[in-house]
Amino acid sequence: MKIQSLAILFVIIILPISLVLNSYVGTRIQTLSLQSNYDSKLKDATYDALKAYQINSLNSDTSDYTNSKMRDIKASVNTFFNTMSSSFGKLGYTKETLQNYIPALVYTMYDGYYIYSPYRNTWDEEISNTHSTDTSYKNNENIYGLKPYVYYSCRYAGINYDLTITYSLDNYIQIQGYVTESGKKKTVSRYGYVLEFYDTDIVNDTTVTYKGIPITEETSLEEKICYIDTDKTFKNQVLQYKKINGTKYYTDGNKVFSVLNGNAILQSGMNVRDIQKNTNAMEYYREAYKLKEFIKTYIPNLSTSNIKNNTGNNYYQIGKIFDWSNIESEDSNFNTHRIDVIKNSIERNLAIVINNFNNYSGVSTDFQMPKLSDEDWDKIMNNISIISFLQGVNIGGKVYNGYSIVTNTKNEDLVMEDSIYILTRNDNIFHKVIENNLNGQGNNIIGIYNVNIERRSIEDNTGKVIYYYPAFPENATLSYDSIVTQKNISKPSEQSLNDYIVNNCDENLKKVYYTAIARERYGLYRQKLEI
Repeated sequence: MKIQSLAILFVIIILPISLVLNSYVGTRIQTLSLQSNYDSKLKDATYDALKAYQINSLNSDTSDYTNSKMRDIKASVNTFFNTMSSSFGKLGYTKETLQNYIPALVYTMYDGYYIYSPYRNTWDEEISNTHSTDTSYKNNENIYGLKPYVYYSCRYAGINYDLTITYSLDNYIQIQGYVTESGKKKTVSRYGYVLEFYDTDIVNDTTVTYKGIPITEETSLEEKICYIDTDKTFKNQVLQYKKINGTKYYTDGNKVFSVLNGNAILQSGMNVRDIQKNTNAMEYYREAYKLKEFIKTYIPNLSTSNIKNNTGNNYYQIGKIFDWSNIESEDSNFNTHRIDVIKNSIERNLAIVINNFNNYSGVSTDFQMPKLSDEDWDKIMNNISIISFLQGVNIGGKVYNGYSIVTNTKNEDLVMEDSIYILTRNDNIFHKVIENNLNGQGNNIIGIYNVNIERRSIEDNTGKVIYYYPAFPENATLSYDSIVTQKNISKPSEQSLNDYIVNNCDENLKKVYYTAIARERYGLYRQKLEI
């Protein structure tokens, strides 16, 4: 009877519980599997979008201009949705359906960001005083598109100034507003890289020294360029060039030209020597020195207490933002505040966009801004990035709310400290500056921007696609020890690259590195607003 009782007890009580638990575990496994699967799909689509942007921008002759950036971003957005549609196609999701579950795509750029999300069309309202009816969208229609560019900026005000400072992913800043001088308000526009100079450094119209290292005019570099010349012939040449405000100007010794959409554009206002000799590095340090003098004169004690129009953001409270004693270090007051401004700007606007998405989406989901981890923010702060969101998709036991961040390490928008490779001329090998045994090379080395070693493509005058590598010499290779495996390096992981250059490199290696990073940074397109 006892055995029979136990059997009955098992059938009545234990077996149903076991079946329920088994079903629950099975459902949880399926849910976790779907979540992992959706994470992978979202990351793949974001990676494809990033790759599309990267390829388009690297191969675009106008990639530094705003309209070209927007064109490349829109193409990247289409790639994202195409990949998502392909990945979710078997589940019945189209691009239009998926838009109901994707509250935002964020493109963090050099000094600001774009957000792709829906907005309400008010075109009819804007033209209400006209008789035009030629509109692509209906009034009050929800439209998906890029919202206006948002700068990483913060406003500060004091007794003698009211200024807005725009920050960037490195230490370049723009300052606009007014200062009071001799009792009168003076409108100012200042820009440049925030750098630490030694008291013994000399910076004037003839001499430039930075951290004790003399910076001089250099012979312009050579690179391979494929283009259609002004006589309509296809050329494949190695030419000297100089980059000015994002555009490369080449010379063959007789003329100066730029390249637009693969075609040579003659530059009659430039002479050959302007291109053969490069003073970008000297101008970079002159601009930075003038910026430092302006800050020390007008806003030496600027701090977070001077922030105005603080719309609910909690900035880290620090002392002097421009503390010149260690201003280039990663944990300086300046860099701490710069990161804080960028983070607060993205979080604030993205949270508004995602919360407002509830009014646009056709699904009954409460869309909310997820909390990004410190690791996520490290990615965003160090490179051009794409942040994608997918929310509200039912995956069985829960609702999927995920995001993905993919960074663009190969772009011409910024030059980070580790973007400079050292080319040893005797063996034509590119090294990282932190590789062992680079000291003592004398004049055998030169600094090269690592983006220049990336493959480019162009159509010749017959329509054939030609692939080539700009960096010269063509047969140069990457160092296996410092770039491929990163095993033969001398910088401790806890040491910053800035400190490593100062304390571990000989004078010649310092000069090559400081010249290269200044040359490349000064040649980039930078919006320099004048007010």
